[in-house]
Amino acid sequence: MIKILQLSAIIFAIALAFPAAAATSPVTVPAANTATNQPELSVVERMRGITQVNPRKWRIRSGCINSNHVRRIRFLDDRTAILSLLGKKKAVLTLASRCPGISKRGFSYVSDGKRLCTKHTRFTVLGGTYACKVGSIDPYVGLEDPPELKEYD
Repeated sequence: MIKILQLSAIIFAIALAFPAAAATSPVTVPAANTATNQPELSVVERMRGITQVNPRKWRIRSGCINSNHVRRIRFLDDRTAILSLLGKKKAVLTLASRCPGISKRGFSYVSDGKRLCTKHTRFTVLGGTYACKVGSIDPYVGLEDPPELKEYD
């Protein structure tokens, strides 16, 4: 999911920088060091260079996160929630199946002990009896704006 977000950001940035080229031909981006005559890198080659995010930095271990580290759970839709964690980090919680009404009515959850886990935690919509199992908990990495280009006289 994180790679998809990063790919979207790169494609969006390239489309803004080269609007005519994005519609007519494949986009290639010059390498950072053109003085050594390195070949140009395509978007796909640049995507292969993106490294994996280590979930341990978000305190996610074996699909579980300690409940004490979660400050807030906000459901965006009937399947996806954003967990606000200590240290200004965020995680994405995805339910295994759609849970109708969870984002509008509210929820309660039952877990084993003090952790939110993919195997054991279930969310219930308030006022209903439908229980939804957690499918995954992944780190959330926000997209950053590219640095401003300096204008030279």
